[in-house]
Amino acid sequence: MQEAKTLGAVGDDLRHQHAVLAEQMGFGNHAFVLPLIYSSLAGLSTGIGGMFVLCVRGNALVEVSLTAFMLAVAAAAMITVSIVDLFYHIAGEIGLNHTIIACLCGICTVVMAKKIGSIVVPSTKADNSPDVRLLRVGLITALTLTAHNLPEGMAVAISTLGSVTLGLKLALAIALHNIPEGLAIACPLMMSKRHTPFTAVMIAFASGLSEPVGALFTLLVFQNVITQARVDYALAFVGGVMMAVATLELIPEARRLEQHRMTLLGLVCGTVIMGVSLAYLD
Repeated sequence: MQEAKTLGAVGDDLRHQHAVLAEQMGFGNHAFVLPLIYSSLAGLSTGIGGMFVLCVRGNALVEVSLTAFMLAVAAAAMITVSIVDLFYHIAGEIGLNHTIIACLCGICTVVMAKKIGSIVVPSTKADNSPDVRLLRVGLITALTLTAHNLPEGMAVAISTLGSVTLGLKLALAIALHNIPEGLAIACPLMMSKRHTPFTAVMIAFASGLSEPVGALFTLLVFQNVITQARVDYALAFVGGVMMAVATLELIPEARRLEQHRMTLLGLVCGTVIMGVSLAYLD
């Protein structure tokens, strides 16, 4: 395990280099400008992905097929990034045992939340209607990806302060897989008929904005506390949450839409898209 270093330990010379580079690019002369720009670029791509839902509104058949496809894409993307991050990247930093424990904590959190929710708010026949299920899945997806984007923003900030090139590379890889995730948020929300397409897209944008928020908190509030190892623990926990949500919510709902070919295609595309973005990151 590498020695943990906080952002406060970043040297004055490195901060000065970031400030000079940001000024040369026309973004001002503060050392934190580039980390915030890169994390914002990664986060906004979630909303951009959500905007694609506007292209299919009004066509019920296409909406159902696309929703099944995007739910499967999001599920495959969540599972792939969790497995690769957990057992290829994070386990090498914080150890396999710690990674598994943090991941299991995330999975147990989702299972317990579902159990408690079913006790506190007993489901009725109306609650199992397609519209209500799609609304629940859309909101759960938005919350899960918001939680995932927060430590990703922290990671972009830490990476950019260490290396501008690495930070940009990480931001682009995150942006690539955030696009289908944004569409996976907006599609079920629009299909639920409880949100207008505009509102669904705005929720996707709001989910992505947790990336620059995470970067901002890291830079301004937690720079003497946050280390890469602590970010890895957070990512391992959220990885468990994402795997649980994908298997307990997204895939079952995609199957209920009875678009089996689109669901299978979505699972394949989600795995490929995430694999490409992770390969680019490496």
